[in-house]
Amino acid sequence: MRPPRLCWGRRQPAVPNSNSTPTNRLRRVLFAGGGTGGHVFMAVALAQELKRRDPGCEVLFVGTRQGLEARLVEPLGFRLETVKIGGLNRVEVTKAVVTLARLPFTVLQGARIADRFSPSVIVGVGGYSSGPVVLGGKLAGYPSILIEPNAYPGLANRLLARWVDGAAVAFEEAAGRFGAKARLTGIPIRREFFSINSAVADDGALRLLVFGGSQGSRPINTLMCEAIKWLPEARVEIVHQTGKADHERVKSAYSELGRKADVVEFIHEMPQLFARSDLIVSRAGASTVAELTAAARPCILIPFPEAADDHQRRNALALEKRHAAVVLEQAKTTGKELAETILRLADNREELRQMSAASKQLARPDSVEKILDLMSEVAASEANESHG
Repeated sequence: MRPPRLCWGRRQPAVPNSNSTPTNRLRRVLFAGGGTGGHVFMAVALAQELKRRDPGCEVLFVGTRQGLEARLVEPLGFRLETVKIGGLNRVEVTKAVVTLARLPFTVLQGARIADRFSPSVIVGVGGYSSGPVVLGGKLAGYPSILIEPNAYPGLANRLLARWVDGAAVAFEEAAGRFGAKARLTGIPIRREFFSINSAVADDGALRLLVFGGSQGSRPINTLMCEAIKWLPEARVEIVHQTGKADHERVKSAYSELGRKADVVEFIHEMPQLFARSDLIVSRAGASTVAELTAAARPCILIPFPEAADDHQRRNALALEKRHAAVVLEQAKTTGKELAETILRLADNREELRQMSAASKQLARPDSVEKILDLMSEVAASEANESHG
């Protein structure tokens, strides 16, 4: 039995005719969620492909003012609306209570936004706003799917599993949580990552990119500040994305050692930086891993040890098992050990090329297409049911 839905003032979607293609069934798409780059860029990848295929498709993002979407979405040409909601994981009790008290209002806000926009489908991409907006839209009668990039779904997606019409999962382990609604698709990432030249430079200084996710990682920053003592400029060129909070501290550490490097708060054109890098040091979030494999970049992964259900360590070990990455544990790694690992790879370009080839085998270039197909099927099924 399908969950009940509360439909008020809803504009009925058009029934697709027999000549309609999967893309033109998606006249209006609402992406709910954000917060971190991983969530935002999954939605951006899908939105850009929708607009590429059908310039007339209307796209709306719904997130929060505090999330990365507030900085990224509108400059990319998409409309953004915001809701008020916070997180529940690893927050003070008082903040959690405020979030729980606000939740019903955010669900109602999501329903009203959905009614104004009348989407063909709502796509939940994770983050604070995803759950309440997807639920609100579903209660208002609009079809919805979730994107689950991790092997073990988060709490919000587990709770929403019975309500949504479909789920795009990246790992078979996650499929069981959604039953027949699950579709194994991979993780949607921007097209540019797949067009990167995977060649590793034969000689010269190793081009190293260091980043800890869209918000930066203080532990990785600290490791690199120590590691640069053993990384001569002649052997390693560094681009280091620190995040806003840690930028001045890291920049000062490089400066005090007289070490030249490109130290930045945030990287807007990540595909271009990937293309210029021989080796990447990063966390192991699902979207990051998908981008690394799409670009066939050799990498040193330092998983975030407090990630929910330890999913970053699982992601990292999956790559290491296939010889596509080297994994270092944050708590057991010193700056000197990180430097030694970087220099070992800098001196063995053949190993880097083998890692690149192994990484490329793990890429899912059809992930965006598969998710768009699922979105279209859900939208068409709901439209036919509404007019049946």
